[in-house]
Amino acid sequence: MSTLNVRDFRSNMAAVFDRTDAGEKVLIRRRNNLYTLVPVTEDDFAITPELAAKIEKGRKEYREGRTMAFHTAAEAQKWMDEL
Repeated sequence: MSTLNVRDFRSNMAAVFDRTDAGEKVLIRRRNNLYTLVPVTEDDFAITPELAAKIEKGRKEYREGRTMAFHTAAEAQKWMDEL
């Protein structure tokens, strides 16, 4: 694992991407924040059968009126505060 500041990352982008592609965990520090550089694959955008089932369940609950609706953020916050 390596940690780079933004300047070093910018200066060595190609090499940093190569290291990430090779499986190395790369962290980039910007001010007081830390970011992880990770490669994205086609699978990251795929809807799995499990996710498709959850989406369909949510749609069914919506059609059946088994959902909650808030017209303002204040209404939603009030509901959450009462939990």
